[in-house]
Amino acid sequence: MKDERYKINAVVERRSGVSLTELLVAMILVGLLLTATFYVFSAFFSKSLAQQRESLAQADAQVGAQFIKWDIFMAGYGMPSSVIPISNQDNAGENGSDILTLQSVAFGPSGRAGKWTYMLSPANGTNQILVRRWNDPQQDITKGDYIIILSPAKGQVGLPVYQVTDTATAVGPTGQDAWLLTLNNIVNSSLNFVFSVGSAAGPQSVTYYVQNGNLMRDSTIFMPNVINFQVRFWVDLDGDKQVDAGEEMDDLSAVTYNPSLLDNIRLMRISIVSATRQPEGYYYPRDTIVVANQIINTDNYGRNLRYDLWQTIIKPRNL
Repeated sequence: MKDERYKINAVVERRSGVSLTELLVAMILVGLLLTATFYVFSAFFSKSLAQQRESLAQADAQVGAQFIKWDIFMAGYGMPSSVIPISNQDNAGENGSDILTLQSVAFGPSGRAGKWTYMLSPANGTNQILVRRWNDPQQDITKGDYIIILSPAKGQVGLPVYQVTDTATAVGPTGQDAWLLTLNNIVNSSLNFVFSVGSAAGPQSVTYYVQNGNLMRDSTIFMPNVINFQVRFWVDLDGDKQVDAGEEMDDLSAVTYNPSLLDNIRLMRISIVSATRQPEGYYYPRDTIVVANQIINTDNYGRNLRYDLWQTIIKPRNL
């Protein structure tokens, strides 16, 4: 009896372990489970990252459109009528994109530029002018400012730029608060307008163009992941405020040849084509994207990208 119990216990003890085959099968199952989990989470994170890129692209486009809009609003501000403050090189940039250049005395955060006032009395052969005082440090012309003087018809008066070397409070002919500005040169001017400019170089310019897949504003990356930038103008040639055949233009050669048409630039349409990376397996469904006078072949850049066309219509107001 004792021997039989011993044999039974021994068999039980031998069968309580895990065989090599069972261990190998368990490891394979765990490996398959981990692999499946990895692919599920990888796909999830890849899709999440693509959505994040898309959201960022949308935010960039919205902010960028507003910034471009304000630059176009300011184009021509404080500029003499002899200067055409908007120029466009049609399809001359990267990927056939446009190059847009704007001029103004004030763009964006440009320090002292953008302030203006008007003269209260004529200046004849003197280096001092009497101008309206706003009693606002953010708006008043101050010592050290560079200024330009324009007639009501935006004709340039005197030198391209004067510097204010001194200021003194004064009273205008009819009791208005005034500044007596001392300039660095002699002035001959009737009752004209005075604009502050950013530097001795005078009015500023900004240029938008595509470089290395980015929309640039001068030498700064303005918006990433951009493959094309287009500008189209409505120039009201006959002044009837109706869009007629031939009045939608991709450049401003008509205005260059006839500067009197500058005021007839009614609207500008800015178009931006962005391209953002997508998860593996994504395939953009369209062969081409038509924007202004450009046809973009998506095969040239990759069908695994998502292409979006952002457009805004702007009415220039300082031309």
